[in-house]
Amino acid sequence: MTKSRRFSEDGIPQGFLASGPHTYKSRGVARVDRDPAAPADVWLLDVRGEFDRDTLPCLRAALDDAYAANAERIALDLSGVTFGDSSFLNELLQADRRPGTLLLIGPFTGQIRRLFELTRADMVLTLVPDRDSAGLT
Repeated sequence: MTKSRRFSEDGIPQGFLASGPHTYKSRGVARVDRDPAAPADVWLLDVRGEFDRDTLPCLRAALDDAYAANAERIALDLSGVTFGDSSFLNELLQADRRPGTLLLIGPFTGQIRRLFELTRADMVLTLVPDRDSAGLT
């Protein structure tokens, strides 16, 4: 039996909408939740876990929903991201090129901070230290 690349070893689809319109999960190690208490013009997404090519679809699905809703401002709270590889960084860079404003909110873990610094993505992406600095408290 041949499995699509969109399915994990156990046959669970990656990046599926898990439990309602505000939660996106990938196999329990990556999760994105939309904060419904955020201002109406902002899609505030809490991003948690480890992100690589296998778990990235849940972030991509959340971002696609935000763009489909014509969000003018998307804020990703990355304070809960414990790992991100080059595919994670590429997804952030692609999202930054789309219409609207993309904010990446910390505090960032050491690994994520190093990823941004070593690739110089911190010179391209809009990084803010916390929700207060983003005006989202």
